[in-house]
Amino acid sequence: MKIFSAAPEGNESADLEPARYFNLAIEQIKQITEWMKTADRAAQPLLVHLDIFLYLAKKYPDMAELRVDSLNIPDIKTTFYDWYERCHKKIPKQFREGIKLSADDLFKDLERLAA
Repeated sequence: MKIFSAAPEGNESADLEPARYFNLAIEQIKQITEWMKTADRAAQPLLVHLDIFLYLAKKYPDMAELRVDSLNIPDIKTTFYDWYERCHKKIPKQFREGIKLSADDLFKDLERLAA
């Protein structure tokens, strides 16, 4: 086994392990996006998965650059905002604007990463 740095992923056995987490995040984002296309509840796990993807991207930017293309960001964004329009009145009033602002920030960060 070749060791090439002191980082946790700095050896041949571990260097691609972060890809598993990116792949899991991408899989979850895709599944949730499909569910949200018809969901009529004030519940959505999408934003936390986008946040996790972006968190991983900060630690592993090169891998994130390669994996972000797996996401159809325009479709995900449209799906989220369509869901929001359908369900925003079911969200407690004090959280509505904050959820929308969080989504805006996450989509901006994703789009920057994909650029």
